[in-house]
Amino acid sequence: MPAPRGTGARDSGRIAATGTAKKPAPVDPNTLAAQLLTAPPTAPEPAPFDRGPPFATDTEEIVAGWAKHLPYSDVRQLAHAIDAGAPITVDYVATSGNRTVRTLSRLELDPPYLEAWCHLREDDRVFTLSRIHGVMSPVPE
Repeated sequence: MPAPRGTGARDSGRIAATGTAKKPAPVDPNTLAAQLLTAPPTAPEPAPFDRGPPFATDTEEIVAGWAKHLPYSDVRQLAHAIDAGAPITVDYVATSGNRTVRTLSRLELDPPYLEAWCHLREDDRVFTLSRIHGVMSPVPE
Protein backbone atom coordinates (compact mmCIF):
# COMPACT_ATOMS: atom_id res chain seq x y z
CA MET A 1 0.00 0.00 0.00
CA PRO A 2 1.48 3.42 -0.99
CA ALA A 3 2.38 5.93 1.70
CA PRO A 4 -0.09 8.77 2.19
CA ARG A 5 0.63 12.00 0.34
CA GLY A 6 3.08 14.30 2.00
CA THR A 7 4.99 11.52 3.74
CA GLY A 8 8.08 10.21 2.07
CA ALA A 9 7.46 12.04 -1.21
CA ARG A 10 11.18 12.63 -1.56
CA ASP A 11 11.95 8.99 -0.98
CA SER A 12 9.59 7.91 -3.76
CA GLY A 13 11.27 10.09 -6.37
CA ARG A 14 8.49 12.65 -6.48
CA ILE A 15 9.27 16.32 -6.21
CA ALA A 16 6.67 18.58 -4.71
CA ALA A 17 6.06 22.01 -6.24
CA THR A 18 7.23 24.81 -4.01
CA GLY A 19 5.52 28.17 -4.37
CA THR A 20 4.88 29.89 -7.66
CA ALA A 21 7.06 30.12 -10.73
CA LYS A 22 9.47 33.05 -10.86
CA LYS A 23 8.65 35.82 -13.29
CA PRO A 24 11.31 36.31 -15.96
CA ALA A 25 13.42 39.41 -15.51
CA PRO A 26 12.26 42.30 -17.69
CA VAL A 27 14.31 42.68 -20.88
CA ASP A 28 15.44 46.12 -21.94
CA PRO A 29 14.58 46.47 -25.66
CA ASN A 30 17.65 48.67 -26.27
CA THR A 31 19.97 46.02 -24.82
CA LEU A 32 18.28 43.32 -26.88
CA ALA A 33 18.55 45.44 -30.05
CA ALA A 34 22.27 46.03 -29.41
CA GLN A 35 22.84 42.29 -28.98
CA LEU A 36 21.03 41.55 -32.23
CA LEU A 37 23.00 44.18 -34.14
CA THR A 38 26.35 42.79 -32.94
CA ALA A 39 25.40 39.14 -33.57
CA PRO A 40 27.01 37.34 -36.51
CA PRO A 41 24.99 37.61 -39.75
CA THR A 42 24.25 33.89 -39.80
CA ALA A 43 23.74 31.40 -37.04
CA PRO A 44 26.60 28.99 -36.49
CA GLU A 45 26.08 25.70 -38.25
CA PRO A 46 25.04 22.77 -36.11
CA ALA A 47 27.61 20.04 -35.86
CA PRO A 48 25.98 16.66 -35.34
CA PHE A 49 29.45 15.15 -35.70
CA ASP A 50 30.46 16.85 -32.43
CA ARG A 51 27.40 16.05 -30.31
CA GLY A 52 25.41 18.90 -31.85
CA PRO A 53 21.75 18.73 -32.81
CA PRO A 54 20.62 15.53 -34.47
CA PHE A 55 20.48 15.21 -38.24
CA ALA A 56 17.34 16.68 -39.81
CA THR A 57 16.67 13.60 -41.98
CA ASP A 58 17.79 10.01 -42.33
CA THR A 59 19.30 10.93 -45.70
CA GLU A 60 21.57 13.50 -43.99
CA GLU A 61 22.77 10.87 -41.54
CA ILE A 62 23.49 8.35 -44.31
CA VAL A 63 25.32 10.89 -46.48
CA ALA A 64 27.36 12.11 -43.49
CA GLY A 65 28.33 8.55 -42.65
CA TRP A 66 29.80 7.92 -46.10
CA ALA A 67 30.92 11.38 -47.30
CA LYS A 68 33.43 12.05 -44.52
CA HIS A 69 35.16 14.89 -46.42
CA LEU A 70 32.05 17.04 -46.54
CA PRO A 71 31.29 19.77 -44.01
CA TYR A 72 27.85 19.60 -42.46
CA SER A 73 26.47 22.38 -44.72
CA ASP A 74 27.39 20.32 -47.81
CA VAL A 75 25.91 17.16 -46.27
CA ARG A 76 22.64 19.04 -45.76
CA GLN A 77 22.65 20.44 -49.29
CA LEU A 78 23.36 17.06 -50.89
CA ALA A 79 20.78 15.26 -48.73
CA HIS A 80 18.18 17.89 -49.59
CA ALA A 81 18.90 17.49 -53.32
CA ILE A 82 18.50 13.72 -53.01
CA ASP A 83 15.23 14.01 -51.06
CA ALA A 84 13.79 16.78 -53.26
CA GLY A 85 14.89 15.31 -56.57
CA ALA A 86 16.78 18.53 -57.34
CA PRO A 87 19.95 18.81 -59.43
CA ILE A 88 23.23 19.47 -57.64
CA THR A 89 26.83 20.23 -58.60
CA VAL A 90 29.61 18.32 -56.86
CA ASP A 91 33.37 18.55 -56.66
CA TYR A 92 34.39 14.92 -57.25
CA VAL A 93 37.74 13.16 -57.05
CA ALA A 94 37.95 10.22 -59.45
CA THR A 95 39.85 7.02 -58.64
CA SER A 96 42.67 8.38 -60.84
CA GLY A 97 42.98 11.33 -58.42
CA ASN A 98 41.70 13.85 -60.96
CA ARG A 99 39.30 16.45 -59.62
CA THR A 100 36.21 17.20 -61.64
CA VAL A 101 33.07 19.27 -61.21
CA ARG A 102 29.88 17.47 -62.18
CA THR A 103 26.28 18.60 -62.31
CA LEU A 104 24.02 15.70 -61.38
CA SER A 105 20.30 15.09 -61.50
CA ARG A 106 17.92 12.15 -60.95
CA LEU A 107 19.82 11.33 -57.77
CA GLU A 108 19.40 7.92 -56.15
CA LEU A 109 21.15 7.10 -52.91
CA ASP A 110 22.56 3.56 -52.76
CA PRO A 111 25.20 3.74 -49.99
CA PRO A 112 28.11 3.98 -50.38
CA TYR A 113 27.19 5.21 -53.87
CA LEU A 114 25.15 7.96 -55.45
CA GLU A 115 23.61 7.02 -58.77
CA ALA A 116 22.79 10.01 -60.97
CA TRP A 117 22.44 11.44 -64.42
CA CYS A 118 25.74 13.21 -65.18
CA HIS A 119 25.23 16.31 -67.32
CA LEU A 120 28.90 16.36 -68.40
CA ARG A 121 28.89 12.78 -69.73
CA GLU A 122 25.18 12.80 -70.65
CA ASP A 123 24.82 9.36 -69.14
CA ASP A 124 23.89 7.60 -65.91
CA ARG A 125 26.94 7.37 -63.64
CA VAL A 126 27.77 6.01 -60.20
CA PHE A 127 29.64 8.26 -57.76
CA THR A 128 31.25 7.07 -54.54
CA LEU A 129 30.02 9.29 -51.71
CA SER A 130 33.45 9.35 -50.03
CA ARG A 131 34.93 10.89 -53.19
CA ILE A 132 32.59 13.88 -53.12
CA HIS A 133 34.62 16.75 -51.67
CA GLY A 134 32.26 19.67 -52.17
CA VAL A 135 28.67 20.50 -53.02
CA MET A 136 27.22 23.64 -54.60
CA SER A 137 24.09 24.80 -56.35
CA PRO A 138 23.94 23.59 -59.95
CA VAL A 139 25.63 25.72 -62.56
CA PRO A 140 23.11 26.88 -65.20
CA GLU A 141 23.72 25.25 -68.54
